Amino acid sequence: MSSTLYYHGKLDSAVKLLRMAYGFDNWHEVLRLSEDLYEDSLQAYNMQMISADTILHTKRTIIYYIGYALLMQGIAYQKLSEFDKSRECILKYGDFGWVVNPDDEAQSEIEFYANTSKLNLIVLDLLEGINDNIGKYISFIQENREETTAGLLTLLEANRINDLQVSDYQLMFEEHASESVRESIRQEDMPAYLKYMYEYALYKIRTSDQETAINNILECLAISSKISNDKSIKYVSLFEKLRDYATLSQIDKYKNILEGI
Repeated sequence: MSSTLYYHGKLDSAVKLLRMAYGFDNWHEVLRLSEDLYEDSLQAYNMQMISADTILHTKRTIIYYIGYALLMQGIAYQKLSEFDKSRECILKYGDFGWVVNPDDEAQSEIEFYANTSKLNLIVLDLLEGINDNIGKYISFIQENREETTAGLLTLLEANRINDLQVSDYQLMFEEHASESVRESIRQEDMPAYLKYMYEYALYKIRTSDQETAINNILECLAISSKISNDKSIKYVSLFEKLRDYATLSQIDKYKNILEGI
């Protein structure tokens, strides 16, 4: 008689909660949730190995959940600037050699996490000021348009954290902040795009281009007000710090946006 583990919906619900915590930049909550997901999914895998009759009620292969938990842990540690711990997580989901006889679905996940691990190790290097593989990273961004926002955000964060030289990629930054790109961003991808726009504004401040910085902050504020993003206050705060540099038209636009919130 087959036995059933009570994971029906549990792991998938954990993934949803993790995505929500990620969206709110709640990195300590991401750590807590991802640690729980890792323990539960690993336990489920071990139970499968003990008994071939064990049935798991999950939407995807258990390897997906183990890898996703480690991936999110790595991201959280990265955002908290705990790069050594982040690297440990990345190395773990980059090596699923311990998995016994993976089926096609599991093998596909293993290959995905292996490739993601290689890329995220480069991300960590960049954030720590090591630019040996920046050419590979730029090629990846150019070849995978869906990764453009995250990729350019990483470059700007690395510039802010460790003064990584990114002036050669100015055109890419400008194009991704353009009106045509903003209009093409899907609703579900807008929170990530807002992070990019805000980081780009900070970069323009560092390069003494306050006019462009203010324009980007105004766009952040306008978009945020439409999607009920709770980060509006940080855009208002940054604008007020730059108010002395704002033109009359920028101040008028700022007032109009606030009146509409």
